[in-house]
Amino acid sequence: MNSAAPTRASPPARQGWSAALLAGLFLVAAALLFTLIYITVPQNHEFTALLLIGVVALFFALACNLAESASRDPAAQRSLAWGFLAMGFATLFLSVGLGPTYNVESVPSMLFGLLLLVILLAVSIALIFWRARSLQQVAHQEVAREAWRSESPVSAFSYTSAHSPSVPTTAPPTSPGVGTPPTRGP
Repeated sequence: MNSAAPTRASPPARQGWSAALLAGLFLVAAALLFTLIYITVPQNHEFTALLLIGVVALFFALACNLAESASRDPAAQRSLAWGFLAMGFATLFLSVGLGPTYNVESVPSMLFGLLLLVILLAVSIALIFWRARSLQQVAHQEVAREAWRSESPVSAFSYTSAHSPSVPTTAPPTSPGVGTPPTRGP
């Protein structure tokens, strides 16, 4: 047997302090960035700052979603992605929806902005369902793969594997009378 070939499934990932610490540091960095965005925007432009914070939160959600592929147990990245997605959409919907109340934008521009946000939310939900379905399909494939790995290997030297129904015959079947010597008469 080849020593480089895997013989069993990899051990389950151990979720330790490193994932929680990394997630906490990322949250602190994001909070500092959001605060910096809100403070650096000039006076009377809080609406622009909130829109920018919402867009940055959506990009953080996308980055966390992509970071799931780099981890054995992506629970921390998935949680951050869901949190940033919710924060981004909540900030954007509230900012755009309450814009006319604070005389920052007109009602037609608010309706257009809300329409764009609803379309973006629908696309995000469709992508979430597509990702969940593909994860279920991969899990189903892993079950079949594990069942295949648990089977004993078949030897090429055994009679049953050499004459299995899946192996094609190499010689045509003999017809009656062919290959038998003719009989001699009296």
